[in-house]
Amino acid sequence: MMKRALALLFALLMLTSSALAEDFTPIPWDAEVMPYAPHEECYLPDNAGYHDDSLDIRIETFRRDDTTVMAVYVTVADASQIRTGIAGNWKTKKTAPVSKTLAKYGGVLGINGDYYTYHSQGIVVRNTERIRFNPIAGRETLIIDDKGDFTIIRPTTKEAFENFEGTVVHAFCFGPGLVVDGEAITDLSKVTMDNGKGKKTQRIAIGQTGPLSYLILTCEGPENPGSVGFDLLQMAALCKELGCINAYNLDGGSSSTVAMRGEKINAVSSNKVRSVSDIIFFATLVP
Repeated sequence: MMKRALALLFALLMLTSSALAEDFTPIPWDAEVMPYAPHEECYLPDNAGYHDDSLDIRIETFRRDDTTVMAVYVTVADASQIRTGIAGNWKTKKTAPVSKTLAKYGGVLGINGDYYTYHSQGIVVRNTERIRFNPIAGRETLIIDDKGDFTIIRPTTKEAFENFEGTVVHAFCFGPGLVVDGEAITDLSKVTMDNGKGKKTQRIAIGQTGPLSYLILTCEGPENPGSVGFDLLQMAALCKELGCINAYNLDGGSSSTVAMRGEKINAVSSNKVRSVSDIIFFATLVP
């Protein structure tokens, strides 16, 4: 009975999202600047989020395991509102604060990406353009497709990626997957990449909670007064608890950034604003 109820709810959410998307024109993937700028009157007081007819962002801050956590819930009308951007161009290693790159593209809210320029491994696709194709088994891949759905490829192989049935819009190469098909990771021995897997630190993850609905989860670390940080297992467990079907670990530490209205809004007590190569951001479709 419970499974049937959940299936019905999921179907209703899909119908609602599809109907909403029909009212807007998708953003072309090759758009260098978003067609519509954020509407100042749509920002909520005290950095609590943003709301217009195409984009809903709700931001909550709470305490868990002696650590301050920020959860950003995002719902879009169309998958083209989930964008990626870079500080320079795809072939350079230029970096900039997330807030500056977000302003460059005209997005509403942005987070750091996977800092793919820091190394030469993995599969990198941005806004449908393939930037790198160097599959590494342990560097698990997050795919976001043209429907806005998340798929995590583990292990990452050429065959597994090319067998993906769908249109790859974005592919990220940091990882690992924290929640895969509803199951949170519970064994750090299977994580082979160097991402401070057992260390308590600042972290940031992005997950899908439903059709065109997402969660960005970030925690403070030891450099923030009153917080100790999370290891990967804590991050994975909380992503699942908050409803993620699939969730993926992004570049953490001081790179962990949520930016809105021209400033970093998470972990501000450390006074650290790290420049990074690339961001993930959300755009409005409302003129």
